[in-house]
Amino acid sequence: MDVNGKISNRSLVNLTIISGMFLWSFSAGMVNLSLPTIAQYFGIGSATVSWVIVCHFITLVGLLLFFGRLAYYVGHKTIFMWGVFIFVLASLFCGISSKIEHILIFRAIQGIGSAMLLSVTPAILSKISSSKNRGKAFGYISLATTLGLSIGYLIGGTILEYASWNWIFIVTVPIGIIVLLMAQKSMPKETIISPKDKLDKIGAIILFISFFALILAIEPMRTVEFPILTISVGLAISIILGLIFIFWELRHPYPLIDLKLFLNPYLTLTVLIAFLTTLVLTGTIFLVPFYLDLVMSYSTELAGLIIFMATLIILVGGPLSGRLSDKFGAKKINILGVVILLIALVFFTFFDQTVSLTFILIVLALRALSDGVSNPANSKLVISYSPPGMEYTVSSLLNAARYLGVVTGVVVFEAIFNKTISQYGQTLTSHGSIVEKTLPVGALVDGFQTAFFIGVILTVVILILTFLSSAAPDEN
Repeated sequence: MDVNGKISNRSLVNLTIISGMFLWSFSAGMVNLSLPTIAQYFGIGSATVSWVIVCHFITLVGLLLFFGRLAYYVGHKTIFMWGVFIFVLASLFCGISSKIEHILIFRAIQGIGSAMLLSVTPAILSKISSSKNRGKAFGYISLATTLGLSIGYLIGGTILEYASWNWIFIVTVPIGIIVLLMAQKSMPKETIISPKDKLDKIGAIILFISFFALILAIEPMRTVEFPILTISVGLAISIILGLIFIFWELRHPYPLIDLKLFLNPYLTLTVLIAFLTTLVLTGTIFLVPFYLDLVMSYSTELAGLIIFMATLIILVGGPLSGRLSDKFGAKKINILGVVILLIALVFFTFFDQTVSLTFILIVLALRALSDGVSNPANSKLVISYSPPGMEYTVSSLLNAARYLGVVTGVVVFEAIFNKTISQYGQTLTSHGSIVEKTLPVGALVDGFQTAFFIGVILTVVILILTFLSSAAPDEN
């Protein structure tokens, strides 16, 4: 793609971007599943091993907007390829590390690669797709992301069964090399015009520290102890730095992000919807494996297979949503996706020890379908509200909202579950990334149902916001 927007090998570029997203989500699924094994290997608790995830998301969320802006200076191909390279190299070093401290360092570095990869993906798709088929392209991205995560759980379980945890990281290396070769072949060189403005490095640093403080503040919320002082201080620092960032950006001649973007209420609403939807989707699927284990007493292998089978509907839902968005408009399809999510969350509140496997599969399939339907439509809407030439910035803003939603979703739903069952006053023991309670099944069911009920309330809010956003002019 050159500065005039000329495109070559469009289908191969699409396939490359989709493969990059599959690589990222495939790795995420395997790493999430491996946490208890890593904790046991190094003799550490769940609070420490959770930093394998937290370190990654700190750099990922904190640098998304920076790399989205940097793409204007160096081009999307450079950002994408360096992102894949750093991601794969850090994954290799994680796999050969012999200390947990080294893993945390390399996971933070891997987050840099993730930020580069994810910051430009929606913008690249928007650039190479016409308005008539843009929804279809985002549908395939949704397909790759969800399917990659599910296959990651499935393959990760097999690896942990027959090999060491190190292979969880190493197995992504050959896939990453293939993606790099595809990118080198499919993405044409760009003619970059050196801009006269200077990159806002100070703004990027302030924003990164603000996100860092925010994640450090919300991460302890998932514990029963709920250290209010630590959380309050972290949130206060994050808010203060956020205000400083706004003040700096308003005064900077070439800001990291043009805050005037938020004057468009429909762009702001759709980004907020993306954040809240990701929060609910992530929070529910985070709790599901523990429900299958603690309440239904299913094996880890069976639980992984159930989740994988249910999410296979994304094979139809994602691409179909994209096509329908192109045909009928993304706003209508976005509403449909949220309605399906609301129905799924209502059914989630019926999860107890008596429900059948068929019912569980249907509800999980509805959840996956809502993800596949709403995600592509929402992405198309957000990009369509982007002013000309601001696609990279809006792209990274969208992903920052979503991946902040990932962290927040885990924290919120786990915190609700822990708080609900802690009132029963039983002994608490560590169990993976969640706190296992030595409680009767009924008490655990109460915790899951309470968390899912809060999900219903949040989804109603999302639906209201989605209807409000539907008053926007037709997307381009």
